[in-house]
Amino acid sequence: MELLETIRKRVSVRRFSDKPISDEIIIEMLDAARLVPTPGNGHGNVIGVIKDQELKIELAQAAGGQMWIASAPVVFALCCDISWDLKEQPEEDFGLLVNYLRFGKEFVNYTNQCPDRKTMNKLFANGGPCLPGEHIFLTAVSYGLSACFIGYLDTEKAAKILQLPDHIACLFLLPVGYAAENVNPPLKKNISEISFTDTWTNRFGG
Repeated sequence: MELLETIRKRVSVRRFSDKPISDEIIIEMLDAARLVPTPGNGHGNVIGVIKDQELKIELAQAAGGQMWIASAPVVFALCCDISWDLKEQPEEDFGLLVNYLRFGKEFVNYTNQCPDRKTMNKLFANGGPCLPGEHIFLTAVSYGLSACFIGYLDTEKAAKILQLPDHIACLFLLPVGYAAENVNPPLKKNISEISFTDTWTNRFGG
């Protein structure tokens, strides 16, 4: 399947058939996740492949009781390493300087005063698993599967269920399977509504 065709067919599905996913396809999805770029080539993303039905049920309960999640043959747990702490970095650290530029030194210093460092580290790492998750999603679509990102999740419960070490956080779930429902792609904005040329008032293609 061509890339743009795959992207156009990507829709979130919340009902799955019980048809299993072969390990060969799962490996392809994990390989796609492995190939994502990471800051400093740090490879801080970790992907759990959850097939056990009881674990899937527990994760669905931790996701606000969305029990349809457990109907997916595979639930990917999108995790990341949260051991890197802005508060512990020297002033010349590149990662700290980048965050000063992105969010402002005042905000970073403010967050560094929060005693709950694990939560702050999860906050700053929150976007990390999204790119490998999307690689998994698009690979799934290319094989005739579908998926749905789950961000409504008690991350501490998920960590206990998956027996994660303290420096690894599960921030999203991604149930994947063969769709048991037909979902029409939602209406999207046109190109001129989502882009501009050079400066804000010049719409690209508008």
